[in-house]
Formats: sequence, C-alpha cells, structure tokens
Amino acid sequence: MRQISLSKVIPGMILARSLLSSKGQILLVSGVTLTEEYIRKLQLLDLDTIFIKDEKYADINVPEYLAMETQQRALSILTATIQKIHKEGTFSIDPVSCIASDIVEELMDQKEVLIHLTGIATHDDCTLSHSLNCAIYSALLARAWGFTVSQIKVITCGALLHDIGKVGIDTQLLNKLDALTTEEIEIIKQHPALGFKMLTKKRLEISSLVAHMAWQHHERIDGSGYPRGLKGEEIFSYARLLSITDVYDAITAHRPYQEALMPEVAYNVICDGLGSSFDQEFGELFLSKIALFPPGTEVLLNTGELAIVVSVSGSAPKRPMLRLISDPEGIPYTPPKDISLIANPELSILRTK
Repeated sequence: MRQISLSKVIPGMILARSLLSSKGQILLVSGVTLTEEYIRKLQLLDLDTIFIKDEKYADINVPEYLAMETQQRALSILTATIQKIHKEGTFSIDPVSCIASDIVEELMDQKEVLIHLTGIATHDDCTLSHSLNCAIYSALLARAWGFTVSQIKVITCGALLHDIGKVGIDTQLLNKLDALTTEEIEIIKQHPALGFKMLTKKRLEISSLVAHMAWQHHERIDGSGYPRGLKGEEIFSYARLLSITDVYDAITAHRPYQEALMPEVAYNVICDGLGSSFDQEFGELFLSKIALFPPGTEVLLNTGELAIVVSVSGSAPKRPMLRLISDPEGIPYTPPKDISLIANPELSILRTK
C-alpha cells in the first residue's frame, strides 16, 4: 500500500482504504478499481491524497488507528449530535461518551505510540473529521504522557466536542474561501464560549473538564489566545494538551479554504511556539512522537534518490526505514533497495515527493 497524490491517480489503480462521508457512510469501498469516472468524482471531493494498492509495496503496512467500523460510528454519532442541536437545541451526551471510550480502548491495545496523519477525512464536513482527528491525537498524547485510562477518556470526549460551539456559527462563514473581515473573525472566535455554554448545560451528565476544554482550547501560554487571554497554568492541563493537537490537525488536514500541509510544517509551527503559544512539556513530548513521514509516503532524499517509507521506529520516528525506488537520474532500482536512515546518518529526507 502507498499514499499517492490525487493528481497522480490513473485508471486501473486499486483503492486501498475506503473513503467516508461525514455521516460515516462509505463513499468508495476499499478494493475498487479506479476508473476515469471514479477519479473525476474523487477530484470533486477536494481530497489531497488517497491510498492505493501496489504489488511492489504490498509488504508496506500503513497503520490505521481505528477500525473502519469505529470511524463510521464516530462520524455518525458526531453528525447526529450536530443535527439534534440544530433541530432541538440540545443533544445526548451518552453516545459521544461511549464512542470516546471505545476509541481509547482501541488505541490502548496498540503497542507503539506514534503520531502520524490519521487518513480520516470527510469531503462534506471538515469540522467532523477534525474533531475525530483531534480526539485520536489527544488520546495518543495523553497516553504517552501517562494519564490514566479514565482521564484519557475524558480528554478524548472533550476533543470530540471541543468545536461544538461552531454549530452556532454560520456554515458559510466557517467555510468562506476569501479572507475573513475583522468582524467575521470576531464572530468565529465566539465558538469556544458558545461550546462552553452548551456543554455546561450537561454538567450533571459529563465532566465539567469537557466543557472547559471547549472553552480554553484557543488560549495560549503567553496570554495571546482567546476568548479570555488566559496564561500558563490558568489554562488547565487538558486544554493545553488539546491546543497542540488542534493546531497540528488544522495545518495537516484539507480545508475548503486551505490545502493540507505536510507534518513537518505543523512540526515547525509547534516547535517555534513552545513556551509561548504551547505548553513546553506537552509540546516537546508531542514533537518527539510525530512520524513526519508515515509508511507509504514517497520522499526525495538529499542524494536525489526517490524512496518510499517502509516503516517508522518509535525510538527514532524522524529516521524511518526506506525503500529506494530510483537513482538521482530517475532510473529505477531493480530490485528496490531497503535502507535504514538510522544506520545511514549521511542520508536525509528533503521533502515528500
């Protein structure tokens, strides 16, 4: 399996990972042969990349955090939650708490705690996929930190619901392609307070910490955040953790108004913000766990050679095992050669291909 830019997809390729709608419905099932018509429809979905099957890389396992059924249920529950708020002005917390618990249980069964792009993206509501991605990243970071399972479940629930206040913001404004006016920015900045208000109404059913995660996830260590300009320890720990994963996914996920950027861009943003925008200790731990180049990613080396990432080590996530595809002149290696960046310190990855 490998990840490929949608612009490089050609008829006859086989989809290796199913594509979901925001309601958790399968739009295109894994194993389908991509035709010109399918490719045309994929291009309308504003996807950046897809996973395809490739016999040359059949042994490359691209890790997936959650089973497809769990992803579907999570997106379905989030969709139903939003719809109920729109129709009735309220929602049931139990389904969200249950799926948060299931997500954590599934993640806790995995041995290594590495943070790589989830591959979860919905074409019709980026807020929902963002919430699910943040929940996964937050749970992984909380696990690496050493929070208890019960604490991680609260953090995961809070991450799933952190943007719920956006229900009160005009969707056209949230997805506006043009630059926002000062007034529009101020309207969008209301979503943490709106979310806090919604969630505090559920104070008898859910931890108040979940509501505070929604309220504080845009606060910054140096006081430059919003809505209250809190500083340092005034921002409680779960929200300080969430603020990091929120930014990471915002940068690396496709939005209607912004192309997805590579993990190294998000890495640098978080690194530059340590101690000012982001909690120093949470941030350093998060950065130590990021796999900048996940398995299945094609990369260009400093030698000019083209390679694909085979696997990533938890002890050195920035120095993966590679399979050399072609030499600097573009001549394919026959057969391809596997090399370890850990064992070859003179080699480095310049960028994704």
